[in-house]
Amino acid sequence: MDMNMIDMSSMLIEDASSRMLDGNAMAGLLYELFDVEMTIASIECASCGRHGEVGSLWAFLESPGYVLRCPSCQNIILRLTVTPDQVYLDARGAAYMRIPKRA
Repeated sequence: MDMNMIDMSSMLIEDASSRMLDGNAMAGLLYELFDVEMTIASIECASCGRHGEVGSLWAFLESPGYVLRCPSCQNIILRLTVTPDQVYLDARGAAYMRIPKRA
């Protein structure tokens, strides 16, 4: 592999990781939308099969919407965009999500 490509790849990874938070950064927004504690919801990545909690996903909050990625394979698991009158949720990157009931 060309050394310039390796350097660029490293820079892209460093840039992305500097903007990444864990899924807990979305706790307030998710609670507002679902009215339950979503960071403890179980989720499975449809791409690699990793099981974990929503709070353990990588969160990217600087896009026009919010993106949660799998920390194992970087697959996009959830996309969430909030507009003044609607919420768009794309969860096709999740094989399943188990959401706790409100007590």
